[in-house]
Amino acid sequence: MKYYEQIVADIKRNIQNNKYKPGDKLPSLMIMANQYQVSKGTVLKAYETLEKQCLIFSKPQSGYYIADGIRIQSNNHEGYHLETGNPLVNSHLFNEMKQCLNIAAELYSFKTLDLTVRGVDSLNEILPSYLQLDGIYTSEKNIYLIQGIMQMLTIFSNSPFPNGKNTILIEEPSYSFYIKYLKEMKLPVKVIKRDQYGIDLKELERIFKYEKIKFFYTIPRHHNPLGTYYDHQTRKKIMELAIKYDVYIIEDDYFSHYDPIPKYLPLYYFSNRDHCIYLRSYTKTIPFIRIGIAVVDDDFIETMDKMTKLSYYYSYHMPSLVSQATLEAYIRSDIYQFQSKTIAKEIQSKLKVVKKITKEWDNQIIELIGGKSGYYFTLKFSKKINSDLLVKKLEKEDIYVSTNHSSYYNYNNEQSIRLSISRVTKAELEFVLKRIYQIAIKLYNS
Repeated sequence: MKYYEQIVADIKRNIQNNKYKPGDKLPSLMIMANQYQVSKGTVLKAYETLEKQCLIFSKPQSGYYIADGIRIQSNNHEGYHLETGNPLVNSHLFNEMKQCLNIAAELYSFKTLDLTVRGVDSLNEILPSYLQLDGIYTSEKNIYLIQGIMQMLTIFSNSPFPNGKNTILIEEPSYSFYIKYLKEMKLPVKVIKRDQYGIDLKELERIFKYEKIKFFYTIPRHHNPLGTYYDHQTRKKIMELAIKYDVYIIEDDYFSHYDPIPKYLPLYYFSNRDHCIYLRSYTKTIPFIRIGIAVVDDDFIETMDKMTKLSYYYSYHMPSLVSQATLEAYIRSDIYQFQSKTIAKEIQSKLKVVKKITKEWDNQIIELIGGKSGYYFTLKFSKKINSDLLVKKLEKEDIYVSTNHSSYYNYNNEQSIRLSISRVTKAELEFVLKRIYQIAIKLYNS
């Protein structure tokens, strides 16, 4: 390893270990040169390398500082936004995008976006080995590039499946936008309760066996809105039951690249490439592009090809060339991997704040649900507390959260709210949680 590469590696490690935090000033060229016993030119090359990777930035006549663009930032002047899981795109991310586009421009300089269901060959070629790192063992022919998960859910919901069944099974609560779509389209739907403990596998087997379930839509990890995940045995059992009763699983793994769960394996891993459709999105870590991945089994390829070709008449499912180029550049470089690790550390540190604050609460008034993985968690209130009223009181203080009403297909009058940590700092999160508890106590005692 060259001297400047050692300096780069050490600084990256210090960022990951939080020794260097966003905004921290790096030592001067002279100090670093003396520390590593190298020339100032070597240190400058290291700093310039890190700057190109958007990990640090320079200020004229001042020095080099740790960039904060790869982390999730809040927008203080607009209040405290915990109602959305979509991260902000800030100036440093734009610089990062420019770097990836420069890489992509060289890779794609002689390519055009052909009207196929597959996308650019060079990106597709690297996806199988890339997905294997997460337990997705598949072939290039089984992978489809998509714009987003919701778009594919609408296509799947309205298309015939090889099993000839027509009822959609969803968890309750679940992804609110999909629930809204199902209601508006008046499609046949069954629900199964999911809480902090998971789902009733005996009930799932009963539904699979006696109902005509086309597919079961599930968010196994980083659940929205609960912030929970299925344990290893549950994931394995769900897949076994699906194969046994000829039910397809649609696995929404929207935030797969953030993975603090030790030795986590997706449902697709247990499927033996049968009866499972795996969906992945990149909007949480690369919010300026629209691109995702769908993985299907061999028996579903013909159906998938028909679906995607027909979709061109009303919805262009293929990601833009810019999105494909950016994703390929990210995968081929170490930027994406480093960014994902940094986001993971940031999320974990915030979830520690959630646990620290809520462990002092009276569970008869507020119960924490989830907060184990991902951006989301739920606060469930005593029935004496009206969650809609609480949300309105918070809005008056520029604190924005959302109730879980829309996450239920059959709302049961549960008083709960969903919070996202994607746009707040740890200090802001602590402040908001304390205010929520203070207001909840007043409502409880009124």
